[in-house]
Formats: sequence, C-alpha cells, structure tokens
Amino acid sequence: MFEYKRPSTYLIGLSLVLLCLGFVMAYYVHTTVSNLKYDAKIINETGVIRGSIQRVTKLIISRSPESPDAILNDIGGLFDHFISECGGNRHGEVHDVVYQGIVQLQEKWYSLEILLTEFRDTPSRQLELKIVAESELCWSAADSVVFAAQSATEWKVGRFNHFYRILILNAVTAILVILNVVLYVRKKLEFESSHDSVTNLLNRRSYDSTIKSEIARSTRYHSKLSLILFDVDNFKRINDTFGHGAGDRVLAELAQEVSSTVRATDEVFRVGGDEFAVVCPETEVTGAFQLADKIRKIIQQRSAASGIACTVSLGVTEYQPGVSPKEFYRRADQAQYLAKNSGRNRAEIWG
Repeated sequence: MFEYKRPSTYLIGLSLVLLCLGFVMAYYVHTTVSNLKYDAKIINETGVIRGSIQRVTKLIISRSPESPDAILNDIGGLFDHFISECGGNRHGEVHDVVYQGIVQLQEKWYSLEILLTEFRDTPSRQLELKIVAESELCWSAADSVVFAAQSATEWKVGRFNHFYRILILNAVTAILVILNVVLYVRKKLEFESSHDSVTNLLNRRSYDSTIKSEIARSTRYHSKLSLILFDVDNFKRINDTFGHGAGDRVLAELAQEVSSTVRATDEVFRVGGDEFAVVCPETEVTGAFQLADKIRKIIQQRSAASGIACTVSLGVTEYQPGVSPKEFYRRADQAQYLAKNSGRNRAEIWG
C-alpha cells in the first residue's frame, strides 16, 4: 500500500552520499590546487635564488662597480622565507625532499657567500677558482630543488586521477538520485491516482479497472465471482455529532478492519463517500454472504469499543454471464438497499 515510500528512502540515502562526495571533492580540489600553487612558488623562487647566486658571483668576480649587497640581502631573505615557511609544512604543502634540498642549498650558499666576502676583501686567482667551483655546487643544488619540486608536483597531479574517480562516482550518484526522484514521483502519482487519501484503500477508478478484468477472467475460465457492497449506517449523523474529522477516522478504522478480515485474494475499495466494495474472485454467493456477515459483526464489535458506535448494511451478489460491470454493481447496490430497508446492520443477497 505504501510502495511509493521506498524510493523516498533510497532518495534520502543517495542524496546524503551525493552531499558527502561533494564535500570530499571540494576539499580534495581545494587542497590539491593549494599544494600545486605552493609548488609553483617554490620552483619560481628557487629559480630566482639560482639566478641571483649566478649574478652576484659574476659581479664580485668581475669586480663590478655595482654593489652586490641588495642581491645578497634578497638571497638571504628568500632562504629565510623558505626555511621559516616550509619548516612547519614540509609534510603537507612541501615535500620533505624539497625541504631538505632547500636546506642543503642554503648550506652551500653560506659556503659560497663566505668565499665571495673574502674575495671582495682580498681577491686572488685561487679564491676565484674556489668561487667558481662552489657556485657550480650551488647551481647544481638549486637544480636538484627545482627537479624535486617538479617531481612532487607531477605526483600531486597524478593524484587527480582520484579526483576523476570521485567525479565519476558523483555523476553516477547524481544519476541514481534523478532516477529515484523520477521513480518516487511516478510511484507517488500512481499511488495517489489509484488510492483513497483517507483510508488508503483502492479508489473507484481502481475498482472500475479491477471489476472489468475480473469479469473477463471469470468469463474466460468459467470461475465464480462475487461482489459485496456496503456503507455506514447513518454516517451523516456521525459527522454531524462528532465532526468530519471523527467521521474520517471512523472510515479509516473501518477500512483497516475490513482489509484485515478479507482473504488475500479479495480486494477492498472505497467507491464513494462512506461506500465500500469488496471484490471476491473464485467465490460463490454463499461464501461472499458469509464474509459479508463476518465483516458486519467485526465492525459492530470494534466500533462499539472505539467510542463511536457504527454499523454497516451490506449487499451481496454473484456475477452471472453476460451481465455488464454496471449491472453487476447495480445488483449489489439493490441488495444493500434491501438491507437498509430491512432494518440496517445486516447483509442481503440480490435476488
């Protein structure tokens, strides 16, 4: 009866999965892009250090009148920035190999800086050769840092494969959400178009479709088919006395009692305001009459216990070959009319 609710459960679960995947993907993209941005900064600044070392070395060796102090300060500042900023993050944004390479480059630069300072005070051919050799070591160490940063960047870029996997999983989940929305809406619309909103029983539209198919099956296989039609006695008085809300509760409780009383093969319908029908396949009129009287007694007993006493009058008829669905219904209605005129709270058989 509530089949359309199952897709809503799936929909809530898939929506939560989709939301979690969205957060994971957003976090993953943010951290990866930040890391790549920092790696690019390392590569650029390492290149600046390498070029500055080369330039300041040439200025001092060539005894240029241009002062190298500004370049020396820039190199020192870049190293201080690297060490202070990378030291606490070398396991996050900065790969450990890159960090160690920067530390080694700084050590080689200190050695070269000492030689350059000494050469500025007392230049000599021997110092010049040492400076050239030490500068080569600095350039090589700078290249190693750049290469390590590039390798770390390539490794992080390779991790984007995980991003694509998450993206694909996200897309699949989104498709499943859409499919479940469609399924949920379709099931809900199907349920609401075929069921009564107060009692959750099948409605008159469903009855018309069912009785046609059951008559066709009865005609084809020469099987018995019976119909029980009943309504609540003096239902208007219940509404007037207790209110329409109480009247709806009476109908809902009545529907529940009847649904639990009939066989699994029987189908119960709300075909009017307080009028109900029970279609009984493979049932002759005597069996349908027994079921109708059982329904009558159960409703009388349970309603008395619930505080709002109500009874029902029932009409029973068996299908005869050649009878139209409209006539079949009319005969049950005539039997029900007879039950009401005979004192209510009873069942009658047509004819």
